[in-house]
Amino acid sequence: MTLVSSELSLNDCETLMQGIKDYVTADGVRVLRVHYSADESKDLSTPAGKEWLAKSLIGYPGGITGAKWRREMEIDFNAQGGQLVFPNMEQHRERIYITPFDVPDDWYIYGGFDYAGRGTTAFVVLAHDKRNDDYYMIDEFYKKNAGYVATCEAIKANPFYERMEWIVADPSMWTRTQERAGVTELVSMAQLFSEQGVHFARGSRGGDTEFAELINQKWGEMDKKKKGEGHPSYRIMQRCKHHFSEMSQWRYSEWANATGQHKNVKETMIDKNNHSIDAAKYIFKALSTNWMAEKVETFNISKHIVN
Repeated sequence: MTLVSSELSLNDCETLMQGIKDYVTADGVRVLRVHYSADESKDLSTPAGKEWLAKSLIGYPGGITGAKWRREMEIDFNAQGGQLVFPNMEQHRERIYITPFDVPDDWYIYGGFDYAGRGTTAFVVLAHDKRNDDYYMIDEFYKKNAGYVATCEAIKANPFYERMEWIVADPSMWTRTQERAGVTELVSMAQLFSEQGVHFARGSRGGDTEFAELINQKWGEMDKKKKGEGHPSYRIMQRCKHHFSEMSQWRYSEWANATGQHKNVKETMIDKNNHSIDAAKYIFKALSTNWMAEKVETFNISKHIVN
């Protein structure tokens, strides 16, 4: 429980007593925070407290470490549901999140695009070192309410734009939903982008689990190596801070309330704050399909874009 108070005296120590703390918000509001441990009968160091905890945990997926319990009982407003999709990112942060370097001329470069006119748009640039089969996320554009004209200019201004083999985008961009003044026929966002000089290959939706397994496979090998020995085969340059943030916070969905006590863990991911993840996923999914494979010499990108 959290109460706003104007009568608390200022203290050097924010803890007034067990389970009770006071603090001042950035807006200057003094807050009194009351944790369940302030109640002697709920002190987890006592038999009564342990008995209370055992009964109270019924219906909370994940128990005392679950997001629902942490939010409601531990007053942790930042707690998120479900297990992390990439649990070893922070442990190996210095090996995954790397300082930018000049990308060799013989590396292949691809673009991935997830557009949201009134939400967050993400454009990511992936480099592939085919000799070692290593992948690097080397650049990104990430902006809310960007607008398609400004986004087109940002994509064309990207230093790797001229080197890209192709840019693959959310297939929903080919849906005719956009109106034009004086024209009755609707047009697609893909067409509007194409008219601005930015052409996309149509991507495929889904594939969250396959993408997660692929990246975990590339990062899982780090646990078998000593610090400083080798490197993961998928790394993120530090100018791609939003991509690293999304990847490090991406979680599996969880069952609500008591339902989770009688169900297997969910295999689906939370569909939130995953814009750059979707953009990256379109690239990896395109690379894994036969029609986009490097070995297919007959592939013609002109057949997959809006002219």
